[in-house]
Amino acid sequence: MIQPQRLHGKPANITRYYTVGDYYTKGGNEPSEWAGKLAADLGLSGAVDPRVLRDLLAGKIGDQQLGRHRANGENQHHPGWDFAVNAPKSVSIMALVVGDERVLATHERAVTDAISYLEEQAQLRRRDEGKIIHETTGRILVARFTEHGSRELDPHLHTHLVVLNMTNREDGDPMVSLESRVMYGEQRVAGQIYRNALAFGLREAGYRIDFDPRTGLFEMRGVPKELMETFSRRAEQIEEHAREHGLVGQKAQRASFYATRSAKVKIGYDTLKGQWHQRSGKFLGPLEQIAAAAREEEGGHRAPTDRIAARAALFGLRQLETAEAVNDLGDIIRTGLAAHVGEVRLQDIRPAIQNHEAVRKLLPTHEQTGDQILTRGRTSRRSWRQELALTQHIALGLGDAHPIAVSGRVLAALEGAGLNPEQERALVETALTRDRVTAIHGVAGSGKSTLVRVLGEASEPGTTLIALAPTSSASAELGQKAGISSHTVAGFVARGGHGITDRHVLVLDEAGQLGNRQARRLLEISRATGARLLLLGDEKQTGAIEQGKPFWLMRRLGLPTVKLTEAVRQETRSIKTAVAQARAGNFAQALAKLDGVNTAQDGEKMAEQVVESWIRLKPGSRAGTNILVLDNATRLVVNSKIREALRSEGGLAAEESRLSILAPVGFTDVEKHMARFYTTGQVVRFERDVTQLGVARGADYRVAGLGRDSNGRQVVRLVDESGRTIRWDPQKTPARHINVFNLEERDLSQGDRIQWRLVSREIDVRNAERGTVDKLDGTMATIRWDRDGRVQQVDLSGYKTWDHGYAETVYSSQSKTYPRVFVLAPVESPLVNAQNFYTAITRAMYGVRLWTNDVKGLISKLERHSGEKTSSQEGMGRIKHDSVGSFARRQDHRLTGLTADQERARAERRDRTLERQLDRRERPPRGPAEHLTEGARSLSQALDRLLGGILDHARVAKGGPEAQPPRQETAPTHRPEPYPGVER
Repeated sequence: MIQPQRLHGKPANITRYYTVGDYYTKGGNEPSEWAGKLAADLGLSGAVDPRVLRDLLAGKIGDQQLGRHRANGENQHHPGWDFAVNAPKSVSIMALVVGDERVLATHERAVTDAISYLEEQAQLRRRDEGKIIHETTGRILVARFTEHGSRELDPHLHTHLVVLNMTNREDGDPMVSLESRVMYGEQRVAGQIYRNALAFGLREAGYRIDFDPRTGLFEMRGVPKELMETFSRRAEQIEEHAREHGLVGQKAQRASFYATRSAKVKIGYDTLKGQWHQRSGKFLGPLEQIAAAAREEEGGHRAPTDRIAARAALFGLRQLETAEAVNDLGDIIRTGLAAHVGEVRLQDIRPAIQNHEAVRKLLPTHEQTGDQILTRGRTSRRSWRQELALTQHIALGLGDAHPIAVSGRVLAALEGAGLNPEQERALVETALTRDRVTAIHGVAGSGKSTLVRVLGEASEPGTTLIALAPTSSASAELGQKAGISSHTVAGFVARGGHGITDRHVLVLDEAGQLGNRQARRLLEISRATGARLLLLGDEKQTGAIEQGKPFWLMRRLGLPTVKLTEAVRQETRSIKTAVAQARAGNFAQALAKLDGVNTAQDGEKMAEQVVESWIRLKPGSRAGTNILVLDNATRLVVNSKIREALRSEGGLAAEESRLSILAPVGFTDVEKHMARFYTTGQVVRFERDVTQLGVARGADYRVAGLGRDSNGRQVVRLVDESGRTIRWDPQKTPARHINVFNLEERDLSQGDRIQWRLVSREIDVRNAERGTVDKLDGTMATIRWDRDGRVQQVDLSGYKTWDHGYAETVYSSQSKTYPRVFVLAPVESPLVNAQNFYTAITRAMYGVRLWTNDVKGLISKLERHSGEKTSSQEGMGRIKHDSVGSFARRQDHRLTGLTADQERARAERRDRTLERQLDRRERPPRGPAEHLTEGARSLSQALDRLLGGILDHARVAKGGPEAQPPRQETAPTHRPEPYPGVER
């Protein structure tokens, strides 16, 4: 880990801090050294001379004096920065307590790699015709100091990289001040470069490591965790302080670093090493044996092949582009390295990334997109083509449909509909247009659902509207309000448009939550079937989890759109004003119009205050007040405190059951396909049978560990409920068919509120659906669901995808309405942004109360962070060039051909549907006995395949003869049920 810090104080004091020793008297083996390209230019090498360092910190370089000369004659010069590189605790123990000099040398080489990368990012800042220009120089001067102890006198191997505030373009040029913003931005990348170089060197030295591919952190195998905790007193102090004060993230936790610093203690270095040996006790002998064994294995670890390096580089790109279309080049490098610690280094994967750029698979961006300042933004050609396809689909949809309704039916439907003038205009334009793909961009609470209901009433006979949304709760909400059938986008797309015709209107709600991939798939279904696609959304609300902001982008590319600007959800003047100000970006004014803005010093206190306010409400008011949080960690804290309060007042039954739940891990599709991301104890559930392994859909399989198949490929060892072990290669199963969970425990009582966390079709429960436990008998819960008041018995030993349902995340609340809302917004949370804030307060009809730890900090962060996703076309500055008008002019001939192709394809699709219908009518009707016989045969064949796979796997596992391939039996083709309005 690298921790950057701006240097403060007088040059003489800073020099003494690094050269003499702060906590203990420095030992002779704690080296200092000059580094960076400027060192050679200035004739600096070897150990750092304190007098030279003092002058350089003061900005004195020969006859030149850096800094700003004030009117009073004083010179103001900032001395520089300290990038502290910290070794993992196990590395500190093996290097300092055991005394393996090879580990120390490996640390120093890895630090050099980190310095070199940071130096590449060095810049100067200059003015050119009034504009500030940042120019990369790649030249710095560094004084590096390696130290062996912490302030608490634990073994702590770390190196201070004192980066002097100076740079120039080339040798001989005068020095100028260094611009460090990119170096600061790239410090996490440099930290991962250090860890990968360190881990690789340790493996070369014969050691083994264990690493987390999600964080890129590692420890040396065999070093006892108990000993690492013993030698981590300083880290414990920082973590405890951060936890108590709700400080999240590396930047916020720096405050804990300074707040917990104890007084300096001077001690001799040899005495300190003696204390370390004494504190190690019984562990010292086994640690020395690990070092001895490593020496025997030294030299056995080889450099990675080009294939392995290319795979690591590609992982970095694919993993990041699951969430963003544009990413910083440094983050691509960091992500690829983090998933392959000990296997590849920067010099291994950099050629692969450079090759992607050379063949234009990785494209540079130069325009701002999203919130992050991307100094070296990159997008893939695949992501750009995904967005370019949106333009083509819009162009092909222009004039490609019949009106949903004729003027007479629209006028009749408007009579008594109660729509405001803006809604009436939107209804008329949407109903009468001949464009196949259109949008209604409406502010939150503008009555889009009501408009859809009236549109359905006005539609021509034989027209069927279908409600779609990215989440099951949003689709159900629209379906219920509009009186039409509903499906999630994922479920609808999985069916591939089966049963859809040009008589269908696909109404997509919360279109702002849609990612590029699903948007393109919906557009393809609309084009293939001729079905109308109507997008409803608000780009100011919380966006997609996946890559892209297609609703935002399509509107700018030329998607025919009508607007609704008047909110009808909010019932009071104050909340209406707050919502309007938040939408306009006036966050101070928005906060001033809320029912209350409360402050607490940390996350724990914030949660306590929210719960106290909620508990004081009367039961009816509690039911109408929703608590919204930004992340699941805060949700768990609030849920726990509410249960404590309810138990104290007798709101929950005294008896409770301790139950197991399955909490989603949150793997990306890329992570699901890599065995290394699976850890022991996780639970895997499949959406489809894997007959060759004897794996059944919906069953739970526990991860027992990792292994290798006969080809050396890493596989996951799964164990089913009967104890059977299955060796599973995740790459052979589609990611959409894999769900991964952590097994956790929850206490549940009669009276508890619960929320379902994953769609359960068997019991007809949607994701994010909430209810109340009316009765609990062991694992059998009687639940009264909020949606329709229905009461249902659910065996929670089999259905485990639930959690306590008092607080809700902002993301899952989108599309919902509540009388009042309580919102938690800790400034340190990375999810505090304008979109989430706006979404949260627009859920309320009458009022909102908000809790934060810093009101001014919250306003500042909301102004700086919109929450918008990135776009390839926006980043490359191509939106105007790739808009529908420009695209149509360039591709006129091609679009004509594609239009003819889609007409032929639809005609063929209609013919096939007609043939199937005629074929079914000619068949004699089947009686109940035939239906039962066919169903029994289908079930028998499915069981036979499943059991056959289990037996074959068992024979192989016992060392018996090679299993024969599964018998090829013809199973009845499964046909999904048709959508409403379609005959079979």
